[in-house]
Amino acid sequence: MTLNVEIYEMEYSVSPGGVDCWEMTIGNKCYSGFKTAGHALDHLLIMHPSDTFDLSVTSLNAYHKEIEEVGA
Repeated sequence: MTLNVEIYEMEYSVSPGGVDCWEMTIGNKCYSGFKTAGHALDHLLIMHPSDTFDLSVTSLNAYHKEIEEVGA
């Protein structure tokens, strides 16, 4: 079984008291609060040790670059 997984960095620091973190979406479930993309991946491998993944990882830098390219 192949799981669709997205790991992405969230920019919560733009809100007062907010702290950036990494989140992971597996299908329609979201997991939050990871300090790094690696921590999210470790959690994924613990939860699904025998599955295959279709995985995308997006940092804030990559996200902002993509937004700039679309707006150009």
